[in-house]
Amino acid sequence: MKTRRKFINSLLILGTGLFASKKASAHPAKSVLIHQVYFWLKNPNKDLKGFIEGCEKLVKIDSIKKAYIGTPAVTERRDVVDHSFQVSLTVYFDSIEDHNHYQLHEDHKAFIAAHEDKWKRVQVYDTKIK
Repeated sequence: MKTRRKFINSLLILGTGLFASKKASAHPAKSVLIHQVYFWLKNPNKDLKGFIEGCEKLVKIDSIKKAYIGTPAVTERRDVVDHSFQVSLTVYFDSIEDHNHYQLHEDHKAFIAAHEDKWKRVQVYDTKIK
């Protein structure tokens, strides 16, 4: 009986250690800022390709850690899913300072100047991940 209890206790301790290590590795070592931008274009049939090309130039700014440009996925229509935008831009930064650098960067300002007449709406969500 004692051997069985020791074995079970060992498994519990081992399992707790594995859970703790998985939990710790699920989060980045430092905080990350995720900048998500959704665009609704006035003339998507005409402007979509050039707008995405503009986004591709924009994400070359040096303070960006990682970036994704996308369009609505063909997923199930549900009340909680918004498929109404034409372009999404998701940008990862290592810090708020990197985000601020991006906001003030000449390429960001040039992107806005070149494309702001093409959108009818822009929505931004900034999220800090610890």
